[in-house]
Amino acid sequence: MLKASIIIPTLNEVETIEKILTSIPKEERIEEVLVVDGHSTDGTIDIVKRLGFPLVFQEKKGFGSAIATGIKESKGEVIIILNADNSHDPNDIPKLLDKIEEGYDMVMASRYLPGAGSEDDTLLHYIGNRLLTFFCNKFHGANFSDCLYFFFVARRSIFDSINMTSSGFEYCMELPIKIHKGDFKIAEIPSFERKRWGGKAKVNSLIDGWKIFRAIFKY
Repeated sequence: MLKASIIIPTLNEVETIEKILTSIPKEERIEEVLVVDGHSTDGTIDIVKRLGFPLVFQEKKGFGSAIATGIKESKGEVIIILNADNSHDPNDIPKLLDKIEEGYDMVMASRYLPGAGSEDDTLLHYIGNRLLTFFCNKFHGANFSDCLYFFFVARRSIFDSINMTSSGFEYCMELPIKIHKGDFKIAEIPSFERKRWGGKAKVNSLIDGWKIFRAIFKY
């Protein structure tokens, strides 16, 4: 049976983190839930400690750095990335794991497959997400429906064989590109993106969008 590690990056998520941690499904394949914190100052750390979940602090700033720290500190044979803001539905985790057990190396949740959707997409975000995914597919010969939702399960062996370098949100584009180039077996499942429960979004649509766009041609 697979043993999975859930990695939850946090930075000042006091309004949402308890709800997320207590909504993770009871699933025997989940070996651990690891919170990777970017040195929150709002009480997030106190809540994680009170609930008894493992907590580590990321080594460098940035979303990509949080993921890298989580992978380094976790022990599961598969890695699950789960946002702390409520956008990812934890109830989709068993579905993602089921696809991994079918033999896939990485399974990505998508907002844009039939049966999926989003209650958080603005028109600007929707257009940006679709264009960035289009350019990724066009430039790299891939067939993703949604590169940037970044709710996925992947085998640890993937991260042992590719060299990830991004420290910020461009990590979300670097990873699928390198996995595609590595000829790993990838699947997608439909998922519904929910609204944030609270807190402030960490992504700057213009600045981070430009970095993600550049990553398409860099990697």
